[in-house]
Amino acid sequence: MQSQKKVEDLLKQYPLCDSCLGRQFSSEHRSLDYASTGRDLRQQAGLTNTAEQQQQKQKPCYICGSLLSSLDRYVELVVNAVKGYEFSSIIIGAKIPISITEKEDHLRAEMKLRGGETVKTNFTGELNRVVSRRLGVEARHHVPDITVVIDTLIDHAEVTPRPLYVFGRYVKTQRGIPQKRRRCLECRGEGCPKCNLTGYSTSDSVEQRLSEPLLNLFKAGKVKFTWLGGEDTDSLVLGRGRPFYAEVSEPMVRKPSNLESVMQAVNGAIALKEISILEGVPSSDRGFTVTFESNAALDQPVAEDVVKKLETAFTGAAVTMTPPGRSSLTKKIHKLTVESVEGDDKKRLRLRVECDGGLSIRRFLTGENSEVKPNVAEVLERKVVLDESAPFDILDVGFET
Repeated sequence: MQSQKKVEDLLKQYPLCDSCLGRQFSSEHRSLDYASTGRDLRQQAGLTNTAEQQQQKQKPCYICGSLLSSLDRYVELVVNAVKGYEFSSIIIGAKIPISITEKEDHLRAEMKLRGGETVKTNFTGELNRVVSRRLGVEARHHVPDITVVIDTLIDHAEVTPRPLYVFGRYVKTQRGIPQKRRRCLECRGEGCPKCNLTGYSTSDSVEQRLSEPLLNLFKAGKVKFTWLGGEDTDSLVLGRGRPFYAEVSEPMVRKPSNLESVMQAVNGAIALKEISILEGVPSSDRGFTVTFESNAALDQPVAEDVVKKLETAFTGAAVTMTPPGRSSLTKKIHKLTVESVEGDDKKRLRLRVECDGGLSIRRFLTGENSEVKPNVAEVLERKVVLDESAPFDILDVGFET
């Protein structure tokens, strides 16, 4: 009887739709949805067919205006907005005028109602329920494939697909191709006509050759690479290839039927050797090993027995790498093999090294800036100069996904 009296008092002062009425008494009628609760309360209070109530029902709801009664329109807005996207789960949020929330707070305070969910939660809950059934997908709060936010002021739906992650390996069989795209010197990455508004130079790179096929495959807006190590522009990458992760943003396609086709699209001086879609965000701190071969010139001749000391000094040993302005890192040299000491003057040295990933190969060989200690130049007591046309080649990168 007490709630019936409150319903009567409430409806005498405020025109409310069934959902907004039922939501104020949801704790007492938990088995019903808000609209059904509102209809039952109105009927129990004997206010269903009175002339006053019929007149009041013609007025916009004091709390939501016509928001909840316009649910079908917003359902169509979402359905049209997500056309063309591939997804199996969705979550829909909403931006509603703050005045709606304030009106509900005012009404509850004045009428001393505990209420339940807010009008926004009510609206988005119904929207998720109806849309998910309509499209045959799951309404999921935790990592949905696609997120839609409705702006009820301007009837606009903003669609944000969840990024997906790709693992792959590439080989590089031609020197002179950098790994990363260079920022446009004209606009410094801001985007200008010279760089086609991309912010990047149009010159060749591994990143550029991989990006376009991935963007086309997933019909995506952007791709961002995380490389497991890097090589010089004039180095080759051979063997199984260098591993990388790619974050594919704004994908319209999540499960392409022709995933391997991207390997055919990236085939030549830069070739894609492996590609797979990952289940989640990849770990960024997993270790890997690198096997490389280098050709270096020494400033003084050196006997083969002296050079062989390199194998003893470094195989199984740890070196310390101290990049400028950063903390020191310890890297292990798993194996160092002197393949040959060449030239009549015994000044050309060919090495094969297996080491932890992330080691600066150039500085390990030359001792440049003393950033890696000990280093080859230090142990030989000779100046080591790399052949800049072919400084070192990556023979293999050991890494398990």
